[in-house]
Amino acid sequence: MAFYDLDKTPAEAGTEAQVRKIARGEKLVVTRMELKRGNVTAPHSHQYEEVVIVLSGQWRFDLGRSPVTVRANQMICIPPGAEHFSETLEDTVALVVSTRPHADTYLQAQGVLTDDPDQYLWGV
Repeated sequence: MAFYDLDKTPAEAGTEAQVRKIARGEKLVVTRMELKRGNVTAPHSHQYEEVVIVLSGQWRFDLGRSPVTVRANQMICIPPGAEHFSETLEDTVALVVSTRPHADTYLQAQGVLTDDPDQYLWGV
């Protein structure tokens, strides 16, 4: 069993435009993300399922169909292998829950969130 207090958990490396705090279980990773308006992810996919729960703000996702804007107290489930990209429409706070294995290796390979639209962002 692991216990995390996100108020006391140190933030992982990030940028001025984002802050993330990560809690790791055996098969799940939960990340609390604070994103400034305008953060963009390039189109990508991953082999694990991911759920994004927006606590405040607005985050638009495009999974190859009509874009979906996720607002406070709403969530989106991204299935494994689904190509997607996203943009924060407002300053946003969200929880990202994934079944991603080997979190540290994945984070090193992907880098950190950035507001540069040419860069891949972690997590979504």
